[in-house]
Amino acid sequence: LCYSIEDNMEPTLQWLQDALSLENTLELSTLVQQMPALFCCSIETNLQPTLEFYIHSFGDNMDIAISTLQANPRFLAASLEKRLKPRLEEAKGAGITINSACITRIAMDTQEKWDTFIALKKV
Repeated sequence: LCYSIEDNMEPTLQWLQDALSLENTLELSTLVQQMPALFCCSIETNLQPTLEFYIHSFGDNMDIAISTLQANPRFLAASLEKRLKPRLEEAKGAGITINSACITRIAMDTQEKWDTFIALKKV
């Protein structure tokens, strides 16, 4: 990695630990090993807004959002403007219940799988 430890890595690690209520360095280490690309994300423009998206998507239930992100750190790297927000609106428009399974699809499905899922729900 070509990032400054003081300017990038330490603040990102601290933010992840605080924002996701990680209890210890083992949990933090596991999360970063699962998704090292989180170091490429800006806290202000990527991580914090994405965390807020998940909290809001779960009906302002921070506990569910945090446990989901702890289990799936790659969800934090999904594009908020290109993937998460548009798909959430599509799901709502199709009358889909917004729950953990739906949020997982929103964050992880390929575009082809997502389009098929939405098409089946609109029938």
